[in-house]
Amino acid sequence: MSWYSAKFVLLALLLGVFSLSDGKPRLQERQSAGNQRTLTFKAAPGQPAYSIHIFTRESQGIVKITDGSGSLVQLLTCPLDQSETEAVSEQFVARFAAEDLDLDGYLDLRGTRSFGAKWERDCVWLFDPQAHNFYQDTLSEQMEHLSNLTVDQKRHRIVSYSIGPTNPLWDEYRIERAGKDRPYWPRLIPLESCFIDTGGASVETVPRDKFTMVVTRYEKERPIAERHPITAEDKPGPDAPCGSFNHR
Repeated sequence: MSWYSAKFVLLALLLGVFSLSDGKPRLQERQSAGNQRTLTFKAAPGQPAYSIHIFTRESQGIVKITDGSGSLVQLLTCPLDQSETEAVSEQFVARFAAEDLDLDGYLDLRGTRSFGAKWERDCVWLFDPQAHNFYQDTLSEQMEHLSNLTVDQKRHRIVSYSIGPTNPLWDEYRIERAGKDRPYWPRLIPLESCFIDTGGASVETVPRDKFTMVVTRYEKERPIAERHPITAEDKPGPDAPCGSFNHR
């Protein structure tokens, strides 16, 4: 799986439909017409079911959440990039998705607020299982600033990346949660960063063993960078740990 595959996986996830048949949270399409969608949402088994109506108005993405009786639960808004309002409006609706972004076992919401040919940034709303609603805080704000926000469920990391084709880079974070040693809001803590130094060449046309991997780790908030040659057998990318280059 190459470093380009992560972009494909992300887009597939954003356009996908979750099922409850395997006991996991779900997001199911109910109807789609024009530049709007209506979804049925359940953050987790045992949580209330909601209807989510997604549409745009002027330069805002709007998410209207109602309960089973049709009563309004929440109205969420997302400021869209005003330099390309029409295109972003379409993507906000088409790519709107639910995913466990903060790794707590509950589905959260995300919608595209700006994008380019190889990147996108989202509005993010996290689910509160006690209040049964969505909220934004320091953690969601940090996520909104990440390019191509991706969640590595297996390694419990948040990933932001650029796919190149020159100088691909990806950053990895962990979530520091509130607890007895930190009584307030959770936040993202940088763990390491991987940068493929292509010298301005394209990874699509030049063999990867001509490039160098620059791995930056953060120890006591101080960045420590190491450079490693890439071999023909290596397959670096957002889906591969930076630590796989520790042996050289």
